[in-house]
Amino acid sequence: MIRIRWCQNLLAATLVLVWALAGCDNATDADTANDVSSREQTVDLDDTYGGFNTADEAPAFDDPMLLSDYGPDGDVAYIDDVDTTHTDRRHPRRYLMITWGNLRCDSLVDVALDWTGGLCAENGVIRVVRTIRFERRDYLEPRTSRECVEWVSHTKPHFDGVIVALYKTMDCDSLVDPAVVDTLCDRPLSVTFKTGPLTITFSEDELSDLHRVIPVDDAGNAVAFNVITRRPDACANGFLAGQWKPSPGRNAKGVQGWFRGKWVSENGLHMGYLRGFYGIRAHDERVFFGKWVSESGRFRGLLTGHYGLLEETDTNAQGWFEGVWFSRQLRSMGGLEGVWGTGDDDKEGGFFRGVWRERCAPAAL
Repeated sequence: MIRIRWCQNLLAATLVLVWALAGCDNATDADTANDVSSREQTVDLDDTYGGFNTADEAPAFDDPMLLSDYGPDGDVAYIDDVDTTHTDRRHPRRYLMITWGNLRCDSLVDVALDWTGGLCAENGVIRVVRTIRFERRDYLEPRTSRECVEWVSHTKPHFDGVIVALYKTMDCDSLVDPAVVDTLCDRPLSVTFKTGPLTITFSEDELSDLHRVIPVDDAGNAVAFNVITRRPDACANGFLAGQWKPSPGRNAKGVQGWFRGKWVSENGLHMGYLRGFYGIRAHDERVFFGKWVSESGRFRGLLTGHYGLLEETDTNAQGWFEGVWFSRQLRSMGGLEGVWGTGDDDKEGGFFRGVWRERCAPAAL
């Protein structure tokens, strides 16, 4: 994406307060019994659910930035008729989300970066399911093989990406003795991402649980890789993406910053929005809390978990997060995990990338 898009330059501390109170229009007065369904929302790192309630919200939390940067219009479904016959159904299908460019949305970046290149599989088939934030100068090349997909892409202060499904090929005839099929047929799957700024290969083992961000320069450009492993009998799962931004100073309540973004299915179908905050409470425990809603604002879940640092410099940090999400009845519905990064100027928004998974016997919301 080559167009210049200035990210929101709002005071993070004010946003945390505004976000925390925004749901009050949909909730009743403060509940003396501390009923999570109707209590007044507030920022509280010591509360089990961070002070959020389970009331519905305005669409996209009434946040224009969520609509413009993380709404359903930015990602486009792609009809890829690549032949997936003769792939190994014994192995789980994997969905890989790759985003490249300035993930931190650094508004100071004014030099375009050429990401023209592609993704190729060894002993596998790639099917494109969605493009992410492609614009007029960004496009997928016509397919010439089952193993590779190629694109033309340029970024400036933002990012582009794709979501693909990975299938493992099976070289053996279906009549091969099952006792020896693994020895004869099970050649390892691998994928190679190849562009001017970065070329890297991931093995089959790495593709089983991959959440990694690789910087490519000092301007903040990087590539994020996130994988979902989907078995035929598995429950729903998908991806998370958005902003992770620190407050300009530690809040008196221990709040360190906020996050907001989108909740999508494994193939990139937009399912709603999430927002929340993170901080440090007693005994240096790093926690985050959030809420996710459908596109119409209907409550879908409360998010709670922990986060940590992987790397920190004077200007930015990078880390991980892991947690669970709860239904309206406060039943544990599944888990989420991923990586995050902050940036080094006031206008950029930071980022997070991750996945969510639903339990196989979920309770109704």
